[in-house]
Amino acid sequence: MKIKFHYAIFWAISLWLGVNACANQQVIVPKVTPEPTHQHHIGKFVWYDLFTHDLQSTIPFYEELFGWSFADTRAGEDRVKTVFRDGVPIANAIQIDQVKSEVNECRWLSYMSVEDVDATSIIVQKENGIIYSAPRDLPDRGRVAVVIDPDGAVFALVHTSDGDPQDEGIMENHWMGSELWTQNIDGAARFYTVLAGYEEKVLEVGTDSTYHLLIKDGQPRAGIVRILWEDIKPNWLPCIAVSDVMAISELVERLGGTLLIEPDRDVRDGRTAIIADPSGAVFAIQQFEALIPE
Repeated sequence: MKIKFHYAIFWAISLWLGVNACANQQVIVPKVTPEPTHQHHIGKFVWYDLFTHDLQSTIPFYEELFGWSFADTRAGEDRVKTVFRDGVPIANAIQIDQVKSEVNECRWLSYMSVEDVDATSIIVQKENGIIYSAPRDLPDRGRVAVVIDPDGAVFALVHTSDGDPQDEGIMENHWMGSELWTQNIDGAARFYTVLAGYEEKVLEVGTDSTYHLLIKDGQPRAGIVRILWEDIKPNWLPCIAVSDVMAISELVERLGGTLLIEPDRDVRDGRTAIIADPSGAVFAIQQFEALIPE
């Protein structure tokens, strides 16, 4: 199992955010929420972008696995799709060119809501992180930046123009948030506590295994998991809620994906799995009691 990040994806992110685009080329992105909420849930991951080499093969995978739908974000531009769940936009999917065949550059990018993107970017630098894409405004979206934490995990900062999606609890086939996979749990917890004002709660999730829950304003917003494999780089992994982790897992390979970590009764009671889509972009699924049919 390898989850890595390569410079080519940085180029793709730059192009997507308009950093390397022509001055007269407008970047078109959907709003994070269709109706204005005028609420900002600091520390919540409110948007996700999928960067993939093979958009056409990847779309049917997510359509079949989660019932998502895809549509052109901009008329006449079929390399950028908006992802919908029940008619509500939840992500973008972007076709990128492959630079090096030996490196998988496909991945999901998670966007963390912050009060002030510029001020938070300064904190990232002060805490030994890196600003990859400097703060900038995107029409309809708000102010965004792409940053790298001190251990190399990449994520985006966003302050949305019209507010963040409301907290509506766990919904099937929808984002639950993101998990940080890292060897440096203590250092990561300190970094993100400074960055977003999280409170940390440590949970026992299996034999000799703990899960570090990051809480903000009384709501769980993210988690930190220790990487157990030497060849995996620190990454933010988006997590999707499902009603039946085994049923989803059994579909993955038939649809062209890869089941990287199968459900294991010794890890979170067998209610989680790690999956790579057909292009290699990695995400997690998590089953909860509230989603289990009676």
